[in-house]
Amino acid sequence: VHGSSGASEYSESEAAAMKPPKLRSLDVFSGCGGLSEGFHQAGVSDTLWAIEMWEPAAQAFRLNNPSTTVFTEDCNVLLKLVMSGEKTNSLGQKLPQKGDVEMLCGGPPCQGFSGMNRFNSRTYSKFKNSLVVSFLSYCDYYRPRFFLLENVRNFVSFKRSMVLKLTLRCLVRMGYQCTFGVLQAGQYGVAQTR
Repeated sequence: VHGSSGASEYSESEAAAMKPPKLRSLDVFSGCGGLSEGFHQAGVSDTLWAIEMWEPAAQAFRLNNPSTTVFTEDCNVLLKLVMSGEKTNSLGQKLPQKGDVEMLCGGPPCQGFSGMNRFNSRTYSKFKNSLVVSFLSYCDYYRPRFFLLENVRNFVSFKRSMVLKLTLRCLVRMGYQCTFGVLQAGQYGVAQTR
């Protein structure tokens, strides 16, 4: 018979020493930082870099995460800079280099996949859909140990699931083991039905 008195076998300092270090994270399409905040609260990662083109959201991220380098520019331009050997962007911000990123997370804009968008076949929505490929390019270049790609439910069924299948195929070819799921936000404390 095994049991527990509820008392820990380890002191607080021993338990803290046994905790794995937090992953160094890059949040692409970060918005104001919801994904990063979830990982931070779970003790999984520290977001050292974030990319968000929309200045108000980037500013909110900066205010909530003062130690994070927040880039307010096109993620494709930043990746091109890094791949060409640049160490900083035009503002002098230090770019993450290969080997720096252990966790990649991002929620590429989803207007083209969203059932709420009546114009999802227009050129602008098609461009937004292509940002999933940008996320995959970040995975391919940085090869983080872990990644999380977040999107709307229709991402799974869009174009007869071809976008999902292509995404998974690319990630598996990169050597990743992948799982996907449709999560209900309300089951995680969010007052939404999506």
